[in-house]
Amino acid sequence: MFMQQATIEKVMQRQGYSWRYRKIEERYKHDEWHFHQEYELVIHRHFRGKGFIDHYEGEFGNYTMVLIGPGLPHRFVEVQTTASPLCETHVIWFRKEWIANMMFSCVEMRKLESLLKRAEKGIEFSENTCRQVLALLEALPSHSSIAQLGILLQVLSALGGDKSSRTLLSYAPQKEYNAEKASQEKIEKVCQYLEEHFSQAVTLSELAAHMNTSESSIHRLFAVHFKESFSQYLKKLRLNHAAELLQTTSKPIGLIAESVGYRNQVNFNRQFKDYKQMTPRQYRNSYKINAAV
Repeated sequence: MFMQQATIEKVMQRQGYSWRYRKIEERYKHDEWHFHQEYELVIHRHFRGKGFIDHYEGEFGNYTMVLIGPGLPHRFVEVQTTASPLCETHVIWFRKEWIANMMFSCVEMRKLESLLKRAEKGIEFSENTCRQVLALLEALPSHSSIAQLGILLQVLSALGGDKSSRTLLSYAPQKEYNAEKASQEKIEKVCQYLEEHFSQAVTLSELAAHMNTSESSIHRLFAVHFKESFSQYLKKLRLNHAAELLQTTSKPIGLIAESVGYRNQVNFNRQFKDYKQMTPRQYRNSYKINAAV
């Protein structure tokens, strides 16, 4: 099978977390070739199609779960449209450096070493383990960050204990994507600039000037590597910082809104509720409740 040049896809980290979980619902799934700097655990429900992981090509159906190592190009394409229910994708990303540090510090975690080594070739797990992991993920959003980390450890334990898992690739491919090196450097430079200036009224034109490129080039970079627009990314960055402050400080909500770049608290409250499915006050109170339990 001809494999197009894979592009790096940037995973936005949540403030106060070492990893990320995302649930995606869509009527039709058709990924482009991409790879991540992180390990990716991907679960599909209500899906029937093909999965391509480097030189591997196979059929994937309902309740399939695959662990993909950093730098391993992949894509999933639905061949049978399922209008109802929607195709459901659950994804967990965690960094190689983070899991390596965890294994160095915790003897118990070192049992995962062989699992992570196998992930360089892609691993498909049994349906039973997939269902077990999905059950763990269902209640994830209602837990505190520490409790969520505990759930992630349970997920990793389930993966490591699956005796029916199978390695997908016949050999570990060379992960030298020189064509993407310049893009990776640009992405890191963009992220660093926005991390340092998100509380200001930063604009696309200012970012383009900082990067010594055109606005259209920056727009294309976000579309290809972030899978969202500049304004969407900036909004999420601000709201994630606000969420961290709501969890860890007693600062007034209006002051928090201003400190992350919002000049209108009503607009901040509306966008925060759209993003977190609860108001800033409800969000803060939920963490107080979790802390008291």
